[in-house]
Amino acid sequence: MSAPIDNPDHEFWSTQPVFQNESECSEASKVGPIDKPKEVNDIPTHPYPIASTFEWCSPNLESEEELNAVYVLLRDNYVEDNDSMFRFKYSPEFLKWALTPPGYYPSWHVGVRRKKDNLLLAFIAGIPLTMKMGVAADKLEETKKKIEEEGAGDTYEAPRRICEINFLCVHKQLRAKRMAPILIKEVTRRVNLENIWQAVYTAGVAIPTPFSIGQYFHRSLNPEKLVAIRFSMMPRQYEKFQNPMAMLKRNYNLPAVPHSKKVQEMTQEDVGVVTKLLNAYLEKFDVSPQFDETEVAHYFLPRDGVVYAYVLKSQSNEVTDFFSFYSLPSTVIGNSKYSELNAAYVYYYAANTISLEQLMNDLLIMANAKGFDVCNLVDIQENSGFLEKLKFLPGDGRLHYYFYNWSYPRVKSNRVGLVML
Repeated sequence: MSAPIDNPDHEFWSTQPVFQNESECSEASKVGPIDKPKEVNDIPTHPYPIASTFEWCSPNLESEEELNAVYVLLRDNYVEDNDSMFRFKYSPEFLKWALTPPGYYPSWHVGVRRKKDNLLLAFIAGIPLTMKMGVAADKLEETKKKIEEEGAGDTYEAPRRICEINFLCVHKQLRAKRMAPILIKEVTRRVNLENIWQAVYTAGVAIPTPFSIGQYFHRSLNPEKLVAIRFSMMPRQYEKFQNPMAMLKRNYNLPAVPHSKKVQEMTQEDVGVVTKLLNAYLEKFDVSPQFDETEVAHYFLPRDGVVYAYVLKSQSNEVTDFFSFYSLPSTVIGNSKYSELNAAYVYYYAANTISLEQLMNDLLIMANAKGFDVCNLVDIQENSGFLEKLKFLPGDGRLHYYFYNWSYPRVKSNRVGLVML
């Protein structure tokens, strides 16, 4: 999901290895590092200095108390919509799941706390992942031919281990203290100490300079509640009916069970096949992660209230298709009837033997059965192909995708296969 950048000004970004404007991004013909190569020995071993009343910390997410401190900071200070009606409410269980994948570095969980009472005032997190940041397999031969014929920059790169940055949050009382830039610099230092030099991150705001921009779409599951909390409005065409809400609910009604046969919750036995299906599907995209079996087990084995994953099986009981979604509620601000919006977000999937439209319809049915109010997604991957037929409507938000220290040309959102939590 998008992280608030706390508006570190362009003076800060002008010192960083990122494209400074749209023309640099659009004219990029070669992928690769922006910075000159460095060695781990070149990186300072001591943290950046901060005010004497504060201190750096690395919250231990295995500790219930320290995990709760991160949860409270995000719950009260993280992403809000433009009208301050909704604020993301990541649960402690979700945060632990998202931030402790196999091979994670505890030092990449960077916090600033107040010395006098240990109150956590700022946080940023990095996790390692393997990313393909070149061209998709289906375009590789075409790209190689273009390189030979035109001498164009090489846009193929083998997958590499990088850092995913997320959950940048500064307490509202410190927003004017320019805390975000120092957090970014400190987590960069810690990532570099592990001999990792690139990062990927997203934001709902525009900073220098995104390599892709996606739009949010929403599919109503509980239209009555969504209208009551003003997440969505009653469409004008329904006002002519004697009972507009009844007609709206009928429009978004879903069956009780999936259309596909043998839809089952993913289990440990399915991990190997799901890993192969998912990695093969993600090869379609220019920018996409690659998962090993331990990562697939961590990210997709169902955890109630966190992540839900299902497989489709053939008559011979073999896994053929896969879909998943995660739970990200929002606090409803200032509503006397409802305090929380229960949102499901489309995660990763692989349609193999049925259409993507049918697979996503099954996902909606399962999300509805779990009691979610709305299903959200960004128009990355192949999502745009089923939006209209499955009654997703465009939202106000956009998600900007960024690389740190990586030259990359602007690509359409349907060339991006990375889902950020």
